[in-house]
Amino acid sequence: MARTTKQLSGGGKDKLLRGLIAAETSITAAAALRLGDAMCAAIADVRVRREAWETSRNQPPSPGAHSMSPASISTEAAATARSDVPPPFDPFVFSALAVLTKQGAAALAARLAAIAELADLRQLAQSQHLAIDLAMTDLGALRAAIVAATEARLAERRAAAS
Repeated sequence: MARTTKQLSGGGKDKLLRGLIAAETSITAAAALRLGDAMCAAIADVRVRREAWETSRNQPPSPGAHSMSPASISTEAAATARSDVPPPFDPFVFSALAVLTKQGAAALAARLAAIAELADLRQLAQSQHLAIDLAMTDLGALRAAIVAATEARLAERRAAAS
């Protein structure tokens, strides 16, 4: 017999509550943030129908995903209004090891070619535990070193598994 409900707590519960509130178009964004924060703080866990949980799981995080005070709402609105500031680089935007394993070295090289900043490539290598020489200054050589380090890491994992 299939279960028809899902128990949620923590971040999953918060995402569900904020998503349900954000879907309501009749309240303002500021009121939605305040209501979401209040509900997330007051409710420890919920039991939700599977359909609602599946729907909320597939939605991107709502803008109020982190607790905010009403005073910080106007500050955040001003910060998002500035479109000239690029978002910070996410070193986990893709897994180098997963791309290499599933798509090959050429696909990994193509993904790395999309990263234009030397510091971002270094951050990706450090965050994903890829052993490279961080003193490299040539973008092409750094990309090739990341591919080689990822291949070495995959070989080590395969050897350890056998």
